[in-house]
Amino acid sequence: MTGNGQDDASSHCNHFVMRKKRYCRMTVKPGDKFCGEHQPPSEAAADKTDGKVRIVCPLDPKHTCYAHNLKKHLKICNARPGEALPYIEKGVNSGGKDDADLDSYKLLSTFSTNEIMGVIQKINKIFEELLDGKVTRKLATHGVVEAEMAKPEYGDKTKKHLKQASAILGLLVEYDLIKPNICYVEFGAGRGHLSYWLAQAAEEASFLLVERSSPKHKRDNKLDKTDDKVQRIRADIADLILDKVEAISRSDFIVGVTKHLCGDATDLALRCLSNVSQQQTKVLGCIMTFCCHHRCRWASYTGKDFFEGVDLTKNDFDMMCGMTSWATCGTGFSREKNSESLQTKTEILNERDKEIGLNRDQKEEVGRRCKSILNWGRLQYLEKMGFQCFLHYYVDADVSLEN
Repeated sequence: MTGNGQDDASSHCNHFVMRKKRYCRMTVKPGDKFCGEHQPPSEAAADKTDGKVRIVCPLDPKHTCYAHNLKKHLKICNARPGEALPYIEKGVNSGGKDDADLDSYKLLSTFSTNEIMGVIQKINKIFEELLDGKVTRKLATHGVVEAEMAKPEYGDKTKKHLKQASAILGLLVEYDLIKPNICYVEFGAGRGHLSYWLAQAAEEASFLLVERSSPKHKRDNKLDKTDDKVQRIRADIADLILDKVEAISRSDFIVGVTKHLCGDATDLALRCLSNVSQQQTKVLGCIMTFCCHHRCRWASYTGKDFFEGVDLTKNDFDMMCGMTSWATCGTGFSREKNSESLQTKTEILNERDKEIGLNRDQKEEVGRRCKSILNWGRLQYLEKMGFQCFLHYYVDADVSLEN
């Protein structure tokens, strides 16, 4: 510390952390420029005054370790391969496509205005002929969550999540998907917020929470785990075999649920359910809340047969994924520009919007139609497996635009 209470910059690491847009704050040894984590291997090799050299970790090149401690480091490194698990098989739910072209993705900005305008014409035609009036509004609620939401201490952000959970539970009741001896599989469970409330509504059920990360402050930790009715597994949905998970094997029925499962993860979850060996008798149904369509990918998309049937191509799919953001991302201009637009009562359009010939409201409608068509392809996939399916707006737009 210096005399004025400020940290001495020379005592801190000189590595600039791009992700955080600041220098590393770790202290360094006297005479060193970098902390042990960020010391460049080449410099470390050149400076052997203490006999310790840092090298790039062979498991993950994003970090380094001491060469003399390599054996020990490989045993504890976070990037080390996990133990083989019976319910994990690489890519089992990915769609079985290895073609690199199928997995590629093109941004909307890479397509010409004429190509975009052509796809918009297709979208409007398909929506008006096949989907108009079939995407309905069904706002359900559940008393368990509504009672919690009535507490005065909750702010708007908390109430937003509670309203979504209440609506999902209400739809489960509406479609008779709350029964004894069901295992509810929450895909992309995060902190387990939805499963926590579902456990209050379905007391005799069991719960499997699937999440590929390991978040802190998990809500399922507040549930009673002594009777083995709550199981959390860390897995990528693309690699998950539900039949081989203990919680599934001892349950009579399965119901899949999601609250916020981004893009192609929804398609992976649908395939995961469809790959259950007794799918026609064991999988009662699912409530899937779709979101983040800009992150969908053709390789894993479940509605490819539907797209081919209505003469939509992979390029059309990529453009539609890009256009879905028109429904949720506002104008794309700064607050100052938006404020100026409101004051002058004139709509600001960029050059590309002018070429396409759509105003803001028209773009939002196209974005919503893109989302509906992408979701309709998923619905067709489920109906081919024998399910009866419905597509609803499940909360108001002021709760979530991903509704």
